[in-house]
Amino acid sequence: MEIPFVGGAYLGRSSNINAQVCQNFYVEVDKQGGKTPAALVPTPGMLLWCETGTVAEVRGLRSWKDYLYAVVGSKLYKINKAGTATDIGNLRTDEGKVWIEGGTTHLCLTDGRYGYYRTESATALEMITDENFPNPSSLSYQDGFFIVTEAGTDAFFISSVENASEWDGLDFSSAEDTPDDALAAFSYHRELWVFGVETTEVFYNSGDASFPFSRVAGGVFGVGVASADSIVAGHEGFFLLDNKFQVRLIAGYEGRVISTPQVEYHIQSYADKSDAVGYSYTQEGHAFYVLTFPSANKTWVFDAITGLWHTRSSDMTEGRHRSNCAEWFDGKTLVGDWNNGNIYQLDLNTFKDGTNAIIRKRAAQSIHKDRKRAFHSRFEIEFEAGTGLITGQGSDPQAMLQWSDDGGHTWGNEHWTTIGKIGEYKNRAVWRRLGSSRERIYRVSLSDPVKAVIIGAHLEAELENA
Repeated sequence: MEIPFVGGAYLGRSSNINAQVCQNFYVEVDKQGGKTPAALVPTPGMLLWCETGTVAEVRGLRSWKDYLYAVVGSKLYKINKAGTATDIGNLRTDEGKVWIEGGTTHLCLTDGRYGYYRTESATALEMITDENFPNPSSLSYQDGFFIVTEAGTDAFFISSVENASEWDGLDFSSAEDTPDDALAAFSYHRELWVFGVETTEVFYNSGDASFPFSRVAGGVFGVGVASADSIVAGHEGFFLLDNKFQVRLIAGYEGRVISTPQVEYHIQSYADKSDAVGYSYTQEGHAFYVLTFPSANKTWVFDAITGLWHTRSSDMTEGRHRSNCAEWFDGKTLVGDWNNGNIYQLDLNTFKDGTNAIIRKRAAQSIHKDRKRAFHSRFEIEFEAGTGLITGQGSDPQAMLQWSDDGGHTWGNEHWTTIGKIGEYKNRAVWRRLGSSRERIYRVSLSDPVKAVIIGAHLEAELENA
């Protein structure tokens, strides 16, 4: 019989329970009436695009004036479409989030302590030395103004028009309804969202001569943000991790919680949520929100098209994904590495994250029937077969099966089988004589660098006293 095996991640409410794991797979729905309504397809690998030469965190990426600008450690690089990086200046900090915004004539950067700018023709990066420039906690840009929130206050300031180097100490506004420390200013669809610890207020450019931004009538929401770095524009709105540690999608003035109780349970368990960093991208009809918790060493991903979650990991210890930030540039989704200074392209035909193997795992819901003991004689996972490589690792790709008879607390021995060498399109990944259980979870793992697509699963079993 066919058993439900394709689906998202619904990790159990315990660190020991791994039911419904979906790691480095996402769900592809077939809307054309094919053989199966859904399949698990591999997440993209990371194809090296640029080696900056600095071994450090890629802290921010921004496309501006036909170049990609990247902050790596303390250095700002200008990168052309061929992936050649030129060092154009140094920041006074070397770690943490960097906000980068481009206007008509100026590129502006803030690193949580200082501000910087450059023009298109400049040869170096300049510090913002205007005495009226505040201590910046975030940066945004709208209608010719660079906008920063001031750390530890409820205020946000604007620059002179199209000039990141000039700031007037009187050009600021603040929370009008509920005073709240402003953590982030975020421009979306020509509205300025100012997020605080507990509340959010929305402003628009009214053109007022004294200060151009006025609050939208009724634009006050009783939801704050847990991490300014989690706020990113997405497919049909923008995403954030709110002050209650729920993940939200904001569309118009309507916001909805998209995190499941299981996802929220795990987020709540992390000791530090304030360092969460997010980015979004679209690829082959899917719109993903990637949310990483560096201190917890975990990465969660939401697919806005299917509404399902999965996890991503880039190393053998199943820690966080290597990507730290992202930008669309020259027809590519580019991501910066969290510690080696490299910039990669997210590529569905690449099956490693740089030089790191990608471990893909799927564990579906438990199999049981009226608490009766079932004797499992044959289990098959239907893969897209024949995708092995010509030579080397992956020439005979293997799948490893384990099972748990205690709800995912412990797992049995490893059982390996091939998923098909190149051209072996009729290969079947089958395991036999699997013992008995009253309740069982099957988990499959793969690490060979091949296109591993899971179409479904089938089980032959008999119930006792049947």
